[in-house]
Amino acid sequence: MTDLETTRYYARELRRRLAHYVEKRREGYRDRGPLERAASDILAERADRGFEAGGHFRGIWPRDLCFAARGLCAAGYGEVVGETAAWLVEQIEDVFYTDFHDRFHAATPAEGVDTFPALVLLLAETDRLDDHPGTLRDLAALHREKFVDAENGLVTGSGSSWWDSAAAPRETYDTATWLAAIERLEAHGIETVVTGESERVREALFDRLWNGSYFDERRDSSVLACDANVVPLYLGLLDDDRAAAVVDSLERLATPYGPRMRDRPFSPGEVHPFFLLHRDYHYHVWPWNSLMYAIGLRRYGYDARARREMDRLVGLLAPYGNFLEVCTLEGTPYVKCGYASAEDFTVAAALWTEYRTEWER
Repeated sequence: MTDLETTRYYARELRRRLAHYVEKRREGYRDRGPLERAASDILAERADRGFEAGGHFRGIWPRDLCFAARGLCAAGYGEVVGETAAWLVEQIEDVFYTDFHDRFHAATPAEGVDTFPALVLLLAETDRLDDHPGTLRDLAALHREKFVDAENGLVTGSGSSWWDSAAAPRETYDTATWLAAIERLEAHGIETVVTGESERVREALFDRLWNGSYFDERRDSSVLACDANVVPLYLGLLDDDRAAAVVDSLERLATPYGPRMRDRPFSPGEVHPFFLLHRDYHYHVWPWNSLMYAIGLRRYGYDARARREMDRLVGLLAPYGNFLEVCTLEGTPYVKCGYASAEDFTVAAALWTEYRTEWER
């Protein structure tokens, strides 16, 4: 994006956020009733509207949609999700957008460092990988050129990833999603510049970012963060011993409503200026992170802990009858400093559906 396009995007984003903030301060959040019905209704509406993220987020975010894919497929929307994935792939030539609209696309605060891995995961979940071998080959090379350290295979390039507010690269999360994407490409026999590199990337992830108890969020920070640990757990990238260590470490982040997202809030210098007023945004409780954590716990056999997390989540969301984007440590929707949590959050409703249909047996 040019400087002018970036300025226009932020102006639109600021207007949307402030309007949503004022609306939520005045009217509160829509109560859709029991969470089962809320999830079903939200996903049905999103299927008709292209799987936009929800609330004031009017675009499609690949990183959200890739984690929503299993739940959407379980709810019967696999074909529609696959068509959306194919449309997203067609939109990228030399820029990895983060936010796709029907009239414009955005890459902010920088290009999406997790956009290509997210598209691979999304295509894999909808059995569409084999439909785009040439495009995936080109995009893999472009992603590697832009973001990957050629010497060690870690994703160290700056870009917009799980936490758009963070100024520093989210190396562990970005490398974990990159590893998952490479493994899926290799499993489908799709030749790219990184074919055969999954083991090298895995070794780099474990050798350089694992501290013995959990993954550091990046190489110069040992702060315990959910994006660096819940995502590998959810994606099944860990051996049993590391999974046990991660689960024990994440207990430090426990609250009565689910894990908070980070050991401590970002300092002013650790966030982009646009996010300065709500730099604690990623310190609070994110329901969709809680759902990914619960699914990861079930994947590795921690059934009792998974049920505990789901009980906490129900206690948080049931009074509102909606799937919220982010809540405070006190169990209320995050509404402060000009930002209000989104409601009808697609990825949270989809992960709820995944847990209830695939794991709650």
